[in-house]
Amino acid sequence: MTPSLRWPAQTICNDTERAPVGEVCATLWPTRSLKTPLRWFDELYLWTEGFEPTPVQWSRIQLLGLNRGLVMLGEEQAESVAVTLSFRTVQRYDERIYAQLRAHALVAHRLVVMLRGSAERLRSGYRVRAFVDYLRSQQIPVGLRVTSPRLAMELSAFDAVRPDFAKILAPASKLSESWENLVLEARVAGISEDWLIVAGLQTQDQVVRAVRAGIGFGQGSAVRPAQQPARERPGRPAAAPAPPRRTSERA
Repeated sequence: MTPSLRWPAQTICNDTERAPVGEVCATLWPTRSLKTPLRWFDELYLWTEGFEPTPVQWSRIQLLGLNRGLVMLGEEQAESVAVTLSFRTVQRYDERIYAQLRAHALVAHRLVVMLRGSAERLRSGYRVRAFVDYLRSQQIPVGLRVTSPRLAMELSAFDAVRPDFAKILAPASKLSESWENLVLEARVAGISEDWLIVAGLQTQDQVVRAVRAGIGFGQGSAVRPAQQPARERPGRPAAAPAPPRRTSERA
């Protein structure tokens, strides 16, 4: 069982919603260099158990993760923390995100932000571009979390974000060609293999193939097991408050 910190699902609900039964879960995945002893960051990975969140609730979960990651940095529970924000979350709640980053200005530069989403569904592309520019002005690395089976399927998202790095799941195939193609696709997208993170490395054979392909960073139990995030210190709220009710808020 993955070690995790858990919050009741009610954490992400506002006063007008029926609270689902279930939990929001968080674990830390150490992200390490496959070439040196460097430990780049710990990714705060979030998921749910017992309920399927709506798109709006997923955005709230991501805001919770951002808050928790910044608190961890402020309390010196980690040297660097990565969080994921979808294009949808940035477009809907950009002002809340900016406010959280400003409230933790002394440690925000140790944050890493991974964006995810389909560029074709961007309704307010200027908001995402402005957000990326703001992160870079604050010296916050910006990455792209690839959710498609192949990196080449998300080239439009690479064009929209121009990320500093990218993260993708390890190829399912054991063929060396699959790993070599992954590196070639990263180069086409403008990402050096040195700044490519391959997640889901569960066996030493996968680690060896990633190293042979020249991939810079890895994630998974074969690299470092997941870790439970430290609990909030007493006196601090268990989670960020849910966004207030908005009449335009809908899934």
